[in-house]
Amino acid sequence: MKRILLLICLNFIMLTCCFGQTDIYDSINVGNVWRKYNIHLPLGYSSNTNYPLILGFHGGQQAATSLQGWTVFAYQSKLSEKADSSGFIVVYPEGRVFNQNRSWNAGNCCPPAMNQNVDDVGFIDNLLDTLFSNYPIDTTRVYATGSSNGGMLCNRLACELSHRFAAIAPNACSQMYFPCNPTNKIPIINFHSKVDPIVFYNGGMGGAPPLTAIFFPSQDSTMNLWSQKNNCQSRDTIINGNGTNYDFIKIHNCSCNVEIHHYATTDGSHSWPGGNPNNNPVSSQISATDLLWSFFQNYTLGCVTTGINDLNETKDAIKAFPNPFSDKINLTNTTGKEFFTLINYFGQVMWTGKYIEQRDFSELTRGLYFLKIDDRTIKLIKE
Repeated sequence: MKRILLLICLNFIMLTCCFGQTDIYDSINVGNVWRKYNIHLPLGYSSNTNYPLILGFHGGQQAATSLQGWTVFAYQSKLSEKADSSGFIVVYPEGRVFNQNRSWNAGNCCPPAMNQNVDDVGFIDNLLDTLFSNYPIDTTRVYATGSSNGGMLCNRLACELSHRFAAIAPNACSQMYFPCNPTNKIPIINFHSKVDPIVFYNGGMGGAPPLTAIFFPSQDSTMNLWSQKNNCQSRDTIINGNGTNYDFIKIHNCSCNVEIHHYATTDGSHSWPGGNPNNNPVSSQISATDLLWSFFQNYTLGCVTTGINDLNETKDAIKAFPNPFSDKINLTNTTGKEFFTLINYFGQVMWTGKYIEQRDFSELTRGLYFLKIDDRTIKLIKE
């Protein structure tokens, strides 16, 4: 009992000393299961500022009897430090724990979450709604990153929740969710060590238990899939570019001006490039955290994959009022499960999310808008 109390005290001291009072450990109920997450608010946080949001996903198989998985990933990636210096909110969701191990259901990986068919996509979808309701977040600037099994979940979220994320940055992982049918084009920056001993760069069975029974596609295969999904036409490869020891691949000329950037280091291991060490060697050739934030700043959730002329108003039982509107948009005959996207006349996404009746749109400029409700569209006039 004394040992348990000591561990709890040590964990509390580490959270307080290392992460400060700007970290909030919370949970939500999803499908009668309490799912945990940690919120890091940047230094100088103000409720009057709309912040970009990054979700950071820990890797799998991190012992649940030690610190929470988010503390390990926060330490490895230095994302909280970057949030303080650059002014964004970072949230670290927690994978569910089975048999003293936590993981994410990213499709074909990883146990035990994969074997239990855990609804991690539903968790993240509900988590975003909760965060949007309680914190000043720019809903068009939501991003995801993660390492290993956490990076695989980023890829799955890009397949199933592409309408919620402006870009993703997976590390040390492969595409493990099929079939992948994103509704939006999505920019991607990813990182992988050529000497990764767990998820091999050129593909193959996993390099350590319990992953030895799982096949991981190669990095080239993963890039080709996303190149196809984003309708990309050009690919440039720079070997040891600018005197560096890493390779850089840029896939571009894609729909919606998205790009795919890939960094292949020749050092490191199954770890976070440029981060703090955690059992495995860390690449000194790049800083994944610096690179992903620089990449993310180029993108908002503003790409409409159909032309603005294709957004014809549909005749539907759902009606919007008042129309014209000044600040609030009210709807009839909704179920509360719909997902809304408000687009201006130029095709820019101005807001996306659920529970539109709770939003205040008084700051929008006057003019014509299109409200997409799943696969339906309503024309609105802002007065």
